[in-house]
Amino acid sequence: MDFVLNPDRERFQLTLVMALLVNGRTVLEDFAWAAGVERFANALKEFGLDYVQQGHQLVLTGKGFQYDLPSLLPIDFDEECNVMLWTLASKDVEQIYTFAAEADDAGIAQVASAKETLQKYFKVKAVSDEPAKFTFTFGYDEPSIKKDSLGNVAYIMRNRLLLRGLLRSDYITFEEKSTVHDQWTKMLMYFGVKMKYEGRGMEQLSELERRMMIARGQKVERTQFTEMAETKVITAREYYVPGDATEALAFALLTTISSLPKTAKVCVKNVDLNSSRAGALTCFKRMGASFETVSRRERYGDVYGDIEMFPLNPGKRLQGRRFSEDAIATGVKDYPFLAVAACFAEGETILRLPKECRKELRPINDALAENLRKTGAEVGVYDDGLVIRGLETVVNGSDFDGGEIPEIGLALSVLSIALENDEPVAHREVVEKRFPGILEKLNQVMNLKNEKQESEEK
Repeated sequence: MDFVLNPDRERFQLTLVMALLVNGRTVLEDFAWAAGVERFANALKEFGLDYVQQGHQLVLTGKGFQYDLPSLLPIDFDEECNVMLWTLASKDVEQIYTFAAEADDAGIAQVASAKETLQKYFKVKAVSDEPAKFTFTFGYDEPSIKKDSLGNVAYIMRNRLLLRGLLRSDYITFEEKSTVHDQWTKMLMYFGVKMKYEGRGMEQLSELERRMMIARGQKVERTQFTEMAETKVITAREYYVPGDATEALAFALLTTISSLPKTAKVCVKNVDLNSSRAGALTCFKRMGASFETVSRRERYGDVYGDIEMFPLNPGKRLQGRRFSEDAIATGVKDYPFLAVAACFAEGETILRLPKECRKELRPINDALAENLRKTGAEVGVYDDGLVIRGLETVVNGSDFDGGEIPEIGLALSVLSIALENDEPVAHREVVEKRFPGILEKLNQVMNLKNEKQESEEK
């Protein structure tokens, strides 16, 4: 049974920004909109992006670095999108910009939140400051580059720094211990931006330097080096936005924990396999899930491919694992799927979250744990994350509530479908909005079991 997934939303949004900066046409092959992305494309129209759908292609026409500058800036997207739009505007430090909303409690709160995010990523000077309207200019100076507890530049800040440097023809260089969500970096390289992006470690040292460091007992850690130089023009290219890795993980989880016949096979097509985005798939593989990449393609500056998924062999179980902060960081939005898998795993699974998001995710972990305990699994919430001891057989569990987090809702929906519950997970509309059509497709997977039963009855 083959499935085509929704395009990866994060990559699609970055593609639209890139298309604006291209001096000419960018053609997206095998095109389909990801949820909410067309609204982002319409926001970029205010900067001069034009697009038209032609059959299975989306043709985008950009304006290069001479794009338009709207004085009223949007504030109603998520943080990643808002920051990229504001970065585009920040190339002009003389123009006056405005955040504005309705003068009610919701509008005042929205402007206040936007101001807080703005001042986190930019240096600005206020022109006027009212409860539901903030007018300002961007400063030329950049905030200092701060690294997180893993030794990396947070990906929203990294994307912003690279975009701003590109617009201002700045020279930029920094090193990180690893990378999280480097699609923008690879996209810049693919479209011809003068960049160097490489791993560095012992191999970069001379033989004398290596011997001296060994003699001193010093350890050379491998780092990721990024360097960007002035690029005057970005040329037009064809591009492709692969399928959502989160949706692929949902299919892999359902195939693994449901009671499908051992001959069942599920294939998801053209999945984003960028390791800094799809890290949760790698973690799930470490737990013993049975899936393989059968068609790996390195095109458009990155990697994607088809994944074939199989039920576990009879008598085999997932295995509990300890996942460190750096492992979870590459799929932090997807850790609820690993938590669901842990309920079925032998032994103990520990999910350690990056320090920067622990406080924000603590109430979310509490809600997730409350849902998962309904299966009978032991689930503990602690300062660093979650600890889960699974069951040999999970047969109970219902009345799940995904709340307002679509990834949690989707993970619990997979659990509910696997347990063949009659009632859907509460707040399923949140899941449908973020991952349109995914629940119907997951229910189709369970048809493999029904078809097997019908065949045996005949």
